[in-house]
Amino acid sequence: MSAIFGIWHLDGKPIDENMMQCMQAKVSHYGRDDRAIRTNHNIGFGCCLDKCGVQAQHDLPVYTDEQQGIMLVCDAQIYNRDELLHSCGLTDTANVSSQALILAAYRKWGADCALHINGDFTFAIWEQQKQQLFIARDHLGVRPLFYCYEKSVFAFASDYRALLALPFVSKQFDEVRLYAELSGTYHINPEATCFAQIKSLRQAHILRLNVSGLQKRKYWTPGAGKKIILNNEAEYCKELYDIVADAVKRRVNYSDALIGSELSGGYDSSVVTILAARELKKTKRELDVISWSPPLDCLEIQPGDTRALIEQICQQEGLDCRYDDPRVPANPDDLNAACPPRCGGGMLFRRELRELSARGVRQVFSGSGGDEAISHRASLLELLATGWWRHYFSEVHGQAKGSPVKFCKILVASTVMRLFGPFSYFGDPGRGAPTIIKREFARKMKQRCPRATLQFSINPVKYIESGSIQGRTELTAWLDADYNIQHLFPFMDYRVMDWALSIPRHWHYKQAKNRYIYRKAFAGILPHEFDDYTTKEEVAMMALAGEKKAEAWETIRTLAGQLNRDLFAAYIDWDKLDETMAGSADDFQTDHITKRKIMFCSNIQRILEDVADE
Repeated sequence: MSAIFGIWHLDGKPIDENMMQCMQAKVSHYGRDDRAIRTNHNIGFGCCLDKCGVQAQHDLPVYTDEQQGIMLVCDAQIYNRDELLHSCGLTDTANVSSQALILAAYRKWGADCALHINGDFTFAIWEQQKQQLFIARDHLGVRPLFYCYEKSVFAFASDYRALLALPFVSKQFDEVRLYAELSGTYHINPEATCFAQIKSLRQAHILRLNVSGLQKRKYWTPGAGKKIILNNEAEYCKELYDIVADAVKRRVNYSDALIGSELSGGYDSSVVTILAARELKKTKRELDVISWSPPLDCLEIQPGDTRALIEQICQQEGLDCRYDDPRVPANPDDLNAACPPRCGGGMLFRRELRELSARGVRQVFSGSGGDEAISHRASLLELLATGWWRHYFSEVHGQAKGSPVKFCKILVASTVMRLFGPFSYFGDPGRGAPTIIKREFARKMKQRCPRATLQFSINPVKYIESGSIQGRTELTAWLDADYNIQHLFPFMDYRVMDWALSIPRHWHYKQAKNRYIYRKAFAGILPHEFDDYTTKEEVAMMALAGEKKAEAWETIRTLAGQLNRDLFAAYIDWDKLDETMAGSADDFQTDHITKRKIMFCSNIQRILEDVADE
């Protein structure tokens, strides 16, 4: 994937080329095919360009229109290129770059142009005549975009390490974000990063900056348009299948590079893998399949093991899955490599990408995004919360099978007990884990960092817009750049998300089955073992994790020992942390939660060390 960056001195101060070079140095590994920096007195744009795509060979790092005084940079994979070319009246279709196409869309639709682009993108357009900067991010935030805005200067970049390299960008922490992570508080602020001065442009948002100030606007909300009402179940199944298959097809046909797929044995990765493999076979291409699960000769298939489903799919489609072998020694550099702060260590992810890169894979399919919409694991509570009361009571009645007592029990279990879950009154994942936060810091932050409601089973749209998806897309963008790979997310195609949230919610939960219409739509391509599939359980990975518990705990101790105590002095109670590290890892939950907190701090520290290392 590419990386874009830029600086605008609103006070008229000339651009310092050294600052632009510093930004480029921090993102140079993103786009390895071409790079450029262009400046015009007090504004500068830059891009490190990746030309992964059939039409990408015509792309330029910085696109300029000297007559109109326009500069444009983008990180974009556009999947509806033909439709845009036609709508914008462009005739020399073979030679139109992605940048020229985006500019044509902007000239036709103005600020609404992003709504018409089906793809993964961020782009920035400078208009000299209007003295205006326009920035857009794709519908689901697959491509990251961060910015820093003070009264006299605005800077943006695909990776906030490029912003941290600038002398006028503070490295002060966002204490609310820091407290939320260290305390395990579910707190929603999609714009926040770990650094107070750096913000994330939210998914499906545009940003416009001119002499009047900075304005942001959301241009799309999933499921907010016309509701989809079809005649029968068969029609819903057909439309669902067609729209997902088309999303996969567009991504397969975007590039002629070697394509891989992550296969976990769950519904989403299985559907994507099968559809991608079949589409590739039409042009005699093969799909490279990889799984994070251990190989069969390392651990025999266990009851409920997802590897049994993986093997079924591979046998059915003629694929060969390569598993992650835990017997291979870990790369010591992985432990010290920085990741986005809230994304853990990413060591398994790095192993996967290293393997795929060695085999020449440039793009990788993922089933991420399915849980949030198209294969949403709906529930009785969701039917009630979204106003489908008749279907709710019909489902309760059917599950009670005529028993009044059972009817009442199901009512309570699906309402009172389920409603407490989002507020963490029952089953709080952080309960029982050691507290390592300094008491003074916790006292100061409790009022500033209220616990939010987990909307997953109540309001899927709010959950999608909470920034939860961007945890995965930010990590993939960050690590993909290291290995010259791009992830493909067909379930994050905005049409797929929109369709899933525009149909009546009862199609997602029917006959006591969640993912009802999704199961029906893809029953014809999935092995019959999926008929009664409920929840994916990583049995093999969990078994090996138990065996390697002591090794994992030692890794946590190592990371904790490397933390800069002065850097986190105001936030962490080091006596409590030392006490925790002196204990054992017998309790898996405590082990996992403590590791997550330490990884978070370690990642922040590594990022700052990386930025300081010139």
